[in-house]
Amino acid sequence: MKRQLVLVATTLVASLAVAAESPEETRITVREPLPYGYQIGDTLVREFEVTPSSGARFAEKALPRIGRANTWFDLRSIDVQRDGGVVRLRLEYQVINVPDAVKTVSTPGFAVPVESAGKLVRLPVNPVFVTIAPMTVDTVLGRDRLVDVQEDEPAPLVGTELSWERIRIAGLLALLPLLALAYCWTPWERLLRPARPFARALHEVQRLRSAPDEAFWPQALRAFHRALDLTAGATVFPGECHRLTRRHPAFSRLETDLAAWLEVSRGVFFGGIGFPVAARRQDLLRVLGEARSVERGIQ
Repeated sequence: MKRQLVLVATTLVASLAVAAESPEETRITVREPLPYGYQIGDTLVREFEVTPSSGARFAEKALPRIGRANTWFDLRSIDVQRDGGVVRLRLEYQVINVPDAVKTVSTPGFAVPVESAGKLVRLPVNPVFVTIAPMTVDTVLGRDRLVDVQEDEPAPLVGTELSWERIRIAGLLALLPLLALAYCWTPWERLLRPARPFARALHEVQRLRSAPDEAFWPQALRAFHRALDLTAGATVFPGECHRLTRRHPAFSRLETDLAAWLEVSRGVFFGGIGFPVAARRQDLLRVLGEARSVERGIQ
């Protein structure tokens, strides 16, 4: 019996000695937020009271950075206050995501950084679970003019009539010079059959320009006669150009040239004097061109 009492006393003394030699542990007290009632944009706060053990100190530089912490939360701020050997931490989180239905999520993991004997130790703290609700519900009670969630109305259209009108006017103004150039430079006489007698005659003679005399002069002079007779409204013989000028006084300035070509035509067809020289081809084209201008009203 004495031996047993001595053994118990020895064990108790040894336990007290070991407890006296063991270092004091760091104490962490946590104050958690409400676990429910959060929506997107809401904030919640976790508060920690840290009492470092002897020989240890709180490592403030090892705290996490401000910013997105996980899928649901953003760490907005960390407030550190010291009161003697006690450190108080205040972590503020904001809800940055929204679920389709009420969902229970955990706050971001956190560990208290403590430096002891030149080594950094992170003391983890259990996360807290909170519920996050959607922004709106599918069905609400029909009271106080509350109805089911409606689709967004389409955005009003911006009036573009004035802008389109300005674009059309600018396009027309830019197109008019191009149309004028196209009209002036388009060879209408080659594309379209001329309707006026002298214009038709000029077109036919121009097509014969490279033909030999035997083909050129008979056809060119016949074209000249047709144009002259159609314009005068009767057959015009040599010396009778007054028939044309009496009906169309604008041709008076060409009366001498037309009479001269009537004499040339009589010599070719009835006088047997042969064909004119090649240089006269250009002269005939000139007279026909001026006659065409007159019948177009270009004096």
